[in-house]
Amino acid sequence: MYDVVIIGGGPGGYVAAIYAALSGLKTALVEKDRIGGTCLTKGCIPTKALLNNAKIVHTIREAKKFGIDVAGFTVHYDAMKERKDRVVDELARGVKGLVKSHGIAILEGTGSFVSSSEIKVRRGDEAQVIAFKHAVIASGSVPMALPFCPVDGTVIHDSTTILEMTRVPKKLIVLGGGYIGCEFASLFNALGSIVTIVEFLPNIVMLQGKSVSSFLENAFRQRGIELMTNVKMERVEKTGNGILCFLSDGTKVEGDALLVSVGRAPYTDELRLQNALVTTDARGFIEVNDSLQTQAGNIYAIGDVTGKSMLAHTASHQAIVAVHNMLGQKKRMHYDRIPAVIFTDPEIATIGYTLEEARKKGFDAVSSTFPFRALGKAKAVGDEEGFAELVTNPKTGQIYGAFMIGHEAGNMISEIAVCIENELTVESLGNTIHPHPTFSEVWLETAHLALGKPIHLPKR
Repeated sequence: MYDVVIIGGGPGGYVAAIYAALSGLKTALVEKDRIGGTCLTKGCIPTKALLNNAKIVHTIREAKKFGIDVAGFTVHYDAMKERKDRVVDELARGVKGLVKSHGIAILEGTGSFVSSSEIKVRRGDEAQVIAFKHAVIASGSVPMALPFCPVDGTVIHDSTTILEMTRVPKKLIVLGGGYIGCEFASLFNALGSIVTIVEFLPNIVMLQGKSVSSFLENAFRQRGIELMTNVKMERVEKTGNGILCFLSDGTKVEGDALLVSVGRAPYTDELRLQNALVTTDARGFIEVNDSLQTQAGNIYAIGDVTGKSMLAHTASHQAIVAVHNMLGQKKRMHYDRIPAVIFTDPEIATIGYTLEEARKKGFDAVSSTFPFRALGKAKAVGDEEGFAELVTNPKTGQIYGAFMIGHEAGNMISEIAVCIENELTVESLGNTIHPHPTFSEVWLETAHLALGKPIHLPKR
């Protein structure tokens, strides 16, 4: 009998296992593949390894602006892929060793519920039934498929198979202008591909708000990425040289490869949720309350399979919240406090509500935007592209949201996450001394602007 059994060893599952073990619970982790999950093995980590390569390529191409003449260089994508694979292997081994060090039983195989207190773990022809007091479902998600363009891993790719390519396509078509599609578009554009994004909605990354979406669209166009929005892809035909895509407006787009990035679907295959009285919504995501309990009160669900916020760090935080709740310590999720990063060039980071969202909720909200080009550090390093935006209450100073696009945005959004989590006001942010010269000063400057006393902007 285990106090808790976790199904899935991704950033939600393995964190739940470690936190449960640290809390004195007898813990088992069921995983049929590699511990680390999609993020470590097929998502966040491998893509960021490749994106760093792309950043280096971009730096070399821009070197002449800084008085450095690089005579010539060659991109060896196969070597980049080998480096990416080494990074993944090293981290995966490290996470598995970390789990083992806490005395957690690692059960290799596929888990399925027998009841709301038992799980069957199958590996090949062998199976064992495990009894538990609590369970955590952290089975993750998979790339969403489209019937008219099935992924073959050769010409038509999803976000998993494209990571296994050993060459840079001359022409890449990206179906879907969300964060995954835009990251890959940015990556292969930097590596020399001619990239076209096809998006059904009016704008790319629409969930990030109008200001961020418009800025990224302009940045992408300046980099030579073609954007085709407000249009559907209706069918595709493989050709001798690649693929031909037919769009709803009569346009045809030809490329060497097609990336299908239209979202992710919950992975619940083989779980037999009905045996545990665990329910799903119309889209197949497991239904949970703010404490992450399913309909079966002793069974929790975290991560992508809940569809709440499909980010690795969300899953890790949900893991800790779930363990607290199974210990009787009342904790709940606050999804409006979760930062998100899109690792495009330029980089995007967001948290909380856009101005439009805040006003729709009835908040008295205004936005203040400060450009990177007014920062001394941005001028010094020659990276002036971008801005920071704060959405605040003009009377109380409450911070409803923040948005940044530009250099290392992802590393700087955490400061605002701390402010929102601890209910610090824009005045508190403006009173916080920031080191000079740094990019982080952009939050200080934006706070001063929100308070009506901007220091490094001309008087109007």
